[in-house]
Amino acid sequence: MCAKDLNVNESKDRERFYSDLVLHHSSDAVVICDPDGLAVWINPAFTVQTGYGAGEVLGADPLALLRGQETDRDAVEQIMLGFQQRRETRLDILNYSRSGASFWADLKLSPVYDSTGKHTHFIATMRDITERKLLEDQNEEMRHSEALRQAERHLLALTSEWLYSAKSFDELLMVIKRAMHTLIPEADGALYVYDASRTMLELAASWGTMPEFETQILPDDCWALRRGRAYAFGQKPIQFACDHVHKPGTPYFCLPIIAHGETIGLMHIVFEGYEETGLMRHMRDDVFRNRWDVSLICAEQISLAVANVRLRQELQEKSWRDPLTGLWNRRWFMEKAQREVSQATRNQRELALISVDVDHFKQFNDRFGHDAGDEVLMEVGRIMLRVSGPNIHPCRIGGEEFVFLCIDCDEATALAQAEALRTEISQAQLHVRGQSLPSITISAGLGLLQRDGPGLQDIMHAADRALYHAKASGRDRVVVHAP
Repeated sequence: MCAKDLNVNESKDRERFYSDLVLHHSSDAVVICDPDGLAVWINPAFTVQTGYGAGEVLGADPLALLRGQETDRDAVEQIMLGFQQRRETRLDILNYSRSGASFWADLKLSPVYDSTGKHTHFIATMRDITERKLLEDQNEEMRHSEALRQAERHLLALTSEWLYSAKSFDELLMVIKRAMHTLIPEADGALYVYDASRTMLELAASWGTMPEFETQILPDDCWALRRGRAYAFGQKPIQFACDHVHKPGTPYFCLPIIAHGETIGLMHIVFEGYEETGLMRHMRDDVFRNRWDVSLICAEQISLAVANVRLRQELQEKSWRDPLTGLWNRRWFMEKAQREVSQATRNQRELALISVDVDHFKQFNDRFGHDAGDEVLMEVGRIMLRVSGPNIHPCRIGGEEFVFLCIDCDEATALAQAEALRTEISQAQLHVRGQSLPSITISAGLGLLQRDGPGLQDIMHAADRALYHAKASGRDRVVVHAP
């Protein structure tokens, strides 16, 4: 054998030695399979990684040994297709060791051919990527949590915008119901508001699956109201259920609603089905922590919104009320009457106006002073409020001129209303600075929608004409229609 052949053989021996060295000491698991996919050789790393020794693997399908319940079927099908088509395949797959522990592997399957092009073996290498997958899952969970937090912040901002846009308490309740059901969908809830006497809280709104909340609760029935701060039942080792909650063990929140420094109500949020026996402890804790923070923010926003609506209503009330009599003023009357005329025309409902004027009003001011005139106007206002029904709106539109806006009233009903007012006022007895005032009388005229015209101005003109006819006919009377 020549020196050249010796050098070639030595070089091949070195390559074989180094290859064996790499295969035996590599941290990647290596399996060599025959063309049918059965193992003919494994390296030590395979045994370390999987727990299977050569006696259990050789002659068997090694990849079948490593599959488990959570192994992705699509990944298995790709591997089988790689075997069938004798092509290189690479993917991440969930494997199971001999002890049953799961681990993720970066699997690469490569076909091997000899010098004649004949397919002789498969080589499969597996690198344990469990830590990488864990980090990926953690990052994905963090991204998901951040997305949820962003969506939650967006919903809270949107809720705040709608809450502060509510013009009335009824609108505010509608927004609260929709917003709370969206923000905390797994909970039922109720909003209670103090009554006028502040001795009881009354149910104002509820949402969710509409459980049977108490319609009234006493302030002392709730630990949150007694302690003056929000209370969560179901999270602390020492806790006591509120008396207004009748299902033991059900977790809930009670959050006082405060406006202008005064507690005006209570928000009650109930987590039905989240009892100790219902949901795993860590899941309950995660839900409660998140929902508690959201509930606190919502309670604060609702408190501010209630204060905002109250202030707006107070200012609006002042701008719509006559300061002397407390009746609705001309501005309110014109806006309300225009809306009601439109709705009555659209829905074919009846509507009437009663124009009222105090007879000989000037004599009260001239003979007894303006204090007496004011007292007369206030007495007329008090009587109008007393005799008016739910669809009868008394207004003072200027001086000694008043009007009844009568919704859903026909001619007979409106006439009876005007006569009742005239009779009550004629029986009033007033004293100013110890001096008796003459009897008060009124004249009234009636205007009817459609009979006198289709618009508000038509009805007002008809009522005024009838009023003038009542005065011309001797006063202290009601005229239905001016000739």
